[in-house]
Amino acid sequence: MATIKDVAKKAGVSISTVSYVLNNTGKVSEETKQRVLKAIEELNYVPNNFAKRLKKQRYDLVALIVHEIKGPFYDALVRGIQDVLHAFGYNLLIYCTLENRRHDVDKFLNVGIIGGMIVMTPVVKNEDILRWANEYKIITLDRDIKDKAGHMIKSVRINNEKGAYEVVRYLYDLGHTKIAFMKGPKDSLDAKERYKGFIRAMHDLRIEIRNDYVLEGNFTEESGYETMKEYLKKTSKKDMPTAIFCSNDEMAIGAMKAIKEAGLSVPDDLSVVGFDDIELASYVTPSLTTVRRPMYQLGSLAAHMLLSLLNNTDAFLSDVVLDVNLVVRDSTKEPKEF
Repeated sequence: MATIKDVAKKAGVSISTVSYVLNNTGKVSEETKQRVLKAIEELNYVPNNFAKRLKKQRYDLVALIVHEIKGPFYDALVRGIQDVLHAFGYNLLIYCTLENRRHDVDKFLNVGIIGGMIVMTPVVKNEDILRWANEYKIITLDRDIKDKAGHMIKSVRINNEKGAYEVVRYLYDLGHTKIAFMKGPKDSLDAKERYKGFIRAMHDLRIEIRNDYVLEGNFTEESGYETMKEYLKKTSKKDMPTAIFCSNDEMAIGAMKAIKEAGLSVPDDLSVVGFDDIELASYVTPSLTTVRRPMYQLGSLAAHMLLSLLNNTDAFLSDVVLDVNLVVRDSTKEPKEF
């Protein structure tokens, strides 16, 4: 971390001048003051008295590093984390990496007020987490870091692969063999694991995996809508699948809108399945068959695990994988020819 001497050197002034600017004392020209302030900003300098005061609060603050906090998926996660932290007298700071500027997280952490971190964003790389783990206790929610031995890192995840496998098995049992899949972002572990579960189930059940049945999405309702709309435009009815498994609910809801706009019926013409069981899934028409992902429990457990690390209690000796379950609603039925 930068010192007052570093600031003085960068600004081309004496240490006492930097002190005058910080304390708003002494006679310093506006030009010199701005030079000092610019140096402070560029070096991320934190005055000693401020740093000492913050250090006392260090373990009362937990950082949640997420890609975004928009939508019901993140609402439940944040509630689960906050409820546990608040119950034990901790506070939560949220940092979003939506603009893909992962190096800005370092600036956020350099303030020195964070005791531990919960990380769930594809923007942050494993090497970043391993580096941060030299100073912070960390829980990850979206990855399994293989080389974390010696670091205070634990993970809590859900069984994405099993959930996806169960969806394909369920559709097969209904009579579907023409099953399409809408993928999620390439840099998302959840998306990769769900696709892996889909592929494994299709192989095990000896169902043909057609290239034109594998569609690209990015976990948003808009991408589900646009991807499905374009697919239906260029696909004849005889070449269409009888079911589509979208790797999250938001894409599934968008896909259902596109299907209806094309004059087709869900589930009479096309069964649709999602993943996550967001609150909206039970209110759309038809209600969405999906895989329930326990987001509140995921957040709550992550907070408990982090508090265990912070207090050196070792209540959780290993990583945790939460189970999921299929929720059957009205968006699926037997294919017409079955």
